[in-house]
Amino acid sequence: MYAACVGRLMTSSFLRIRNESEAVIAILDRCSRDWELIWSSAITYEVAKIADHDKKHYISTFAAKTTTNILVDLAIKERASVLMNRGVKALDALHVACAERAGATVLITTDDALKNIMSHRSDIISLRIVNPAVWYEEVTGNESEDTA
Repeated sequence: MYAACVGRLMTSSFLRIRNESEAVIAILDRCSRDWELIWSSAITYEVAKIADHDKKHYISTFAAKTTTNILVDLAIKERASVLMNRGVKALDALHVACAERAGATVLITTDDALKNIMSHRSDIISLRIVNPAVWYEEVTGNESEDTA
């Protein structure tokens, strides 16, 4: 029985990762066409740490396609500090602060810890933090309804 439970958990994790990966690819594809992708120096920093050259190159190509690139400045660092005092990790806090500065309505992440912390702090942030698979389904589901 234990092995069967572990197998189901592994399958569940694999399916989640696959769904999230497919959603991220679909979102980036749409950003290449008609949605806006916001970039920041925090993202550039994170991409620079990717060891896989092909993956790093693929992700870096999206930076050139963005119209908004937020540079981390003192005000963003101060905002990130406020978020860190609420339990958000430093780099995550910078991502949130940069997204807020850009006027984003949503920050897409697979980081459950960030989503959970910020869902209990919705009174202090101006954007929604959501899983890519969940958000993509919401948006494309609404598009299907609009065209019906």
